[in-house]
Amino acid sequence: MTEPQVYGRRSERFRQAAATETDVSTIITPSSQDDPAMSDALPSFRTPAEQAAYAAVLADLADRDREDEAVMIFREPTDPDAAVTADAMTRAGSVSDDQYARLLAAADRLYAPPPVTRAVAFDAFGTLVYIGRKRHPFERLIRQARDRAQALPSPMVQPIGLADYAAALGLPHPDAELAMLDEELATIALYPDTLDALRRVRERGVRIAIASNLALPYAAPLKALLGDLVDIWHFSFDAGAIKPDRAFYAGLTTRLECEASELLMVGDTWRDDIVGAVEAGSRARWVDREGRACHVRRFIAVRELGDAYPDRQRAGQMTELELVRSGIDANLDHLHAQWWAVRAGLLRQILTDAQDAEKVAATRALDDHFDTRDQTETSRARLMRNAIATIAARKHA
Repeated sequence: MTEPQVYGRRSERFRQAAATETDVSTIITPSSQDDPAMSDALPSFRTPAEQAAYAAVLADLADRDREDEAVMIFREPTDPDAAVTADAMTRAGSVSDDQYARLLAAADRLYAPPPVTRAVAFDAFGTLVYIGRKRHPFERLIRQARDRAQALPSPMVQPIGLADYAAALGLPHPDAELAMLDEELATIALYPDTLDALRRVRERGVRIAIASNLALPYAAPLKALLGDLVDIWHFSFDAGAIKPDRAFYAGLTTRLECEASELLMVGDTWRDDIVGAVEAGSRARWVDREGRACHVRRFIAVRELGDAYPDRQRAGQMTELELVRSGIDANLDHLHAQWWAVRAGLLRQILTDAQDAEKVAATRALDDHFDTRDQTETSRARLMRNAIATIAARKHA
């Protein structure tokens, strides 16, 4: 006999009681009407065509199964994979089956415990450091011998200095380019928030990697500036692969001795640092120091490195759904105990009222419920589903 057959009409009482969990989730955090940061403002669009494509995607999602979840994840893609997917969907103005599946997978992650971060990898230039005076000496050599350069490995994937690279290209000794390189290296400097951000990660016992596309001469200044705070240096010239190639990220997680899902990549280049990491199975935060993020990218963008890890934004920057989840996680033990006790009481009453033929199944249902006492993720999933339904209904109203 199945559980619904045992419960009969009595199961309706539990469904009604369980429905109050929606109310529990909404009082954990303030409503969107109380906080402008949680308003449902449309993203900024660079062109009317982009706005039209965004509307077309929303219309497509509204006609699919699990539309509330899909639409919400598309509109507020705080999951990195969702942000990458939503960005690609908008640029195409259409939704593929694979992209839709990725949106639903992002929705499913809302119901699961937060991911474990065992390592954070930072891009270098544009993220942690900058060059005060850019001269591009390697590019200057390549322009002088473009055909020969195309036949040789890039200096980004081999440990070769500027003078040796010039010789490989058949060029004379690059005195002018070496002077340019020295000028660049001398003006490499830290962003003001770099050291504090790295120290905060280290204090949490999380490993730190520098994962960057660069040529050999630029490594030494980085190590001089950051050496004491870095566990792994992963440069393209050593790895033999350039971001966003999966081989680059596979080598990175191997050296960090972590799973791809346990890595958070932080960088300023959307394709290399965000799309590359996500396609490799990791999470990512996009560093947007100028605050120019448009459209869905803004949901995983941070202006300060300190906001990148833990990989959640400050309360004032979080969406309503993020705030609800944060509140659920902060009160999860209490919420689970409350839900578990209500259900246990109902199951006991069902057992008391059960006919002899139903007592075995009712007893089994109660025993099975006792086995779930420590499975806190069960209550998170239920609360999150109710929260999504509540917020989606409000947005559609």
